[in-house]
Order: sequence, then C-alpha cells, then structure tokens
Amino acid sequence: MPDNRRIQGPEESFSPLLYLREEDKPQIKTLINSNGQRLDGRTLNELRPTCMQTGINPHATGSAYLETGSTKILCTIYGPKESVRREEFATSGRVVCEFKYAPFSCARRRQYHQDVEEKDFSSFVTNALTRSVKLDAFPKLQLEVNILILENGGTLAGSINCASLALADSGLEMYNMPVASTVAVHKSGCLIDPSICEEYTNDEVIRHPDISGSMTVAYLTAIQEISGFKQDGVMEVGRIRKGVDMCLGGCLRILKSMREYLETVTAQ
Repeated sequence: MPDNRRIQGPEESFSPLLYLREEDKPQIKTLINSNGQRLDGRTLNELRPTCMQTGINPHATGSAYLETGSTKILCTIYGPKESVRREEFATSGRVVCEFKYAPFSCARRRQYHQDVEEKDFSSFVTNALTRSVKLDAFPKLQLEVNILILENGGTLAGSINCASLALADSGLEMYNMPVASTVAVHKSGCLIDPSICEEYTNDEVIRHPDISGSMTVAYLTAIQEISGFKQDGVMEVGRIRKGVDMCLGGCLRILKSMREYLETVTAQ
C-alpha cells in the first residue's frame, strides 16, 4: 500500500512546546509573548501543521488518520449495514457515531466506557456529518463512524475533519466534505486551532486563567451551512462574531489542504 501521508504546513522543525500536555498547563504563565506569538511560535490566526493519511484499515469501508500538533486521531467507517434497532421503514439511512478517548490518550487515564463528554462529542459529530452524506442512497441502513483519540491535543474539530477524510476514502455519495475548526477566547484575542494548553476546559485546575471560552464550528462549504456549533465558557457578543468568522476562515483553509491531499492520493 502506498504511503499516502503528506505534511501540510511549515517545513521548519517543531518547537517542543507544540506538544505540551494537560499536566503542563498550570506551569505556563503566559500563552502569548510580547511579539504576539503563541507558545508554539504561531500567530493568533495560524493553524498547526497537519499530517493526514487515508486507507489505513483495509477491512473498513473507509478509514483515516489525522495528526495535528499533539493531536492524534483514528477514524474508521463501516457500512452501510442493517440497523440494530428495529424500526419502521425509513426512506433514508442514518449516521451513528461513537467518539472515544483511548485510556492512555489524556493526562488522566480515561475509562473504557463512554463518559458524558464522549457521548456529547459523539452527538455533535453525528449531527455535523449527517447533512453531508446522501442518506437516501441507503434507506433503513446505518453508517457506523468510530473515532478513537490516540493522543489528546484538542480533539473535537479534528475528529470531524478525520471523519470527513474517512468518508472520502469510503467512496460513499456525499453532498460536501464537512470540515470543522475551533477557536479559543484569550484576553488578548481569539486563538484559532488551540493546542491543549490553550484549550478551554471546565476543570479550573488545568485551565489557563487567560482562556475564558471556546467555540467549535462545523461547516459545509458547498451549501454554506453551519452543520454544528458548540460554545463553552462566557463570551461577549463581539468575540462570538469574531470567533465564528475565524472558524469559518479556518474551515476553508483546512478543506483546501484536505482536497490537495486527496488529489495527490488519487493521482498515485
């Protein structure tokens, strides 16, 4: 099998601070230096370099691996297959997603069963993907999307992007490739594609005091529709508007990188 992996982004070597973990957060005093640069050397509106690969699981309908900074995500898709739930005939199929952190993926060991956060993320990804797939092509069947986080470095937007690559690898009919982007709200401005040390969390022990909130936007560019929106923390209306604009701009850049990668794979 050819090596479909391709690096998107700057060629310079990474800063060790790019891979900061959750337990490092309390030791960080400032997230933006006097030059307006973040800990990993990025500007406020700069995405992390991304590595992507499709077709990594030959037994799945579609599969993909996505690595962004310290974030490592694996997605496999199975089906369409008969739904386990016995229901009346439906003219369209449905998407079922299971989002799961590997036990070793976070600073604090995760449980083997899904917790509340993982169920919430599963529902968000399901809603974001449902509008992009031509579900009426497989009535009363379901498409199973399994997302496994191998290393946590800011995962929700990356999970949707990884699932989008897996859908493209599956060859299933789609209306559009869904893409997502996350913005963290810092006292100095909005930070696109936050690393783990910049991410907002409800855990005050590891949350940086300069981060007051975050938002994730899932976007379908072909029909210019937001298929998912999630906000955490407290934000002013002006920050929300700016954050949404940054997320949409980030989605367009991410989609361009994904399309360039898929074109390269197709040409091989």
